[in-house]
Amino acid sequence: MTVTVAPPDRVDPYAVLDGLSRLTTLDAGRIDDTRFVLRAIHGSPATETSFKSILGLGLLLLAREHGLLAEGQPVIESTSGSLGLGLAAAGRLLGHEIHLVSDPGIPAVTRRKIELAGGVLHLVPAPHPVLGFQQARDDLLQRLRAENPHYYWTNQNDSPLNPEVYTRWVVPHLRRTLDFARIGAGIFCVGSGGHFSALSAMLRDEGIRSYVADRHGSITFGGDPAPSILRGTGNQNRIPAVIDAVRDRVAGVFQVSDAEACAGVQELAARGISVGGSSGVCYMGARQLAAALGPEADGEILTFFADRGELYGTTLLNWGDSSD
Repeated sequence: MTVTVAPPDRVDPYAVLDGLSRLTTLDAGRIDDTRFVLRAIHGSPATETSFKSILGLGLLLLAREHGLLAEGQPVIESTSGSLGLGLAAAGRLLGHEIHLVSDPGIPAVTRRKIELAGGVLHLVPAPHPVLGFQQARDDLLQRLRAENPHYYWTNQNDSPLNPEVYTRWVVPHLRRTLDFARIGAGIFCVGSGGHFSALSAMLRDEGIRSYVADRHGSITFGGDPAPSILRGTGNQNRIPAVIDAVRDRVAGVFQVSDAEACAGVQELAARGISVGGSSGVCYMGARQLAAALGPEADGEILTFFADRGELYGTTLLNWGDSSD
């Protein structure tokens, strides 16, 4: 399929990326009856997408800087949705045709935005029988790459450019925003591990430990593969090289089920904070971490809320409602 990609306009992509990277933080309230307050980096303070808009544009700019991506070269990636939208928008800005491999679970609004941005979607019809949609998408991606060897694969799971995006553009702003003297620990979700890698390095430099909240059904930290309603967090089919390279920075792992994650989304909504499923995982993981650190510990636990809850309609908010 041939797609007409808009030529680059006069917008400075580096200025766009710098603006997207100025993430705010919010006080998400006290954690249960502990002495901890949850401090959340908000991944989508100024747009209706997610922090993957930062990653999409950053990956293409760094690939061009490193001589990996030529002018006008087509790009391909597997995505659960948010990175695909970020890449599609970045491709339109920079003049690259973007091919995205996804599955029927991609949110309808994300799919439409990708189409409007000029991205080409390739949807797998069904999940792999054991390793789920992630493996089915990987299989299709590799077939498309074999048929189109001139495509550039961003390879977010294994590329060192992934954490480099956050280290270069996001961390400098956070260093000016956060009060590290108040932070007792950090806890983050892991997909590819890009933002964990960058944020855990930032906290390590301040003598602060980082933990992981992982969903049930993810194999990243030794679990058994199983499907989940949550997208963009955990890994059902393989362990990305990005997170594997910084495994020594993981001070501990807290497991969260789909039901618990949805309960976390609902609790945050009751506090006036609308977030998606991975943020529910982070919130419930932070509750476990606060309890584990003990009654005498206090301060802030830092986490990352990746995107807004509206992206998922009311699915997460209605989970467990017997009337639904």
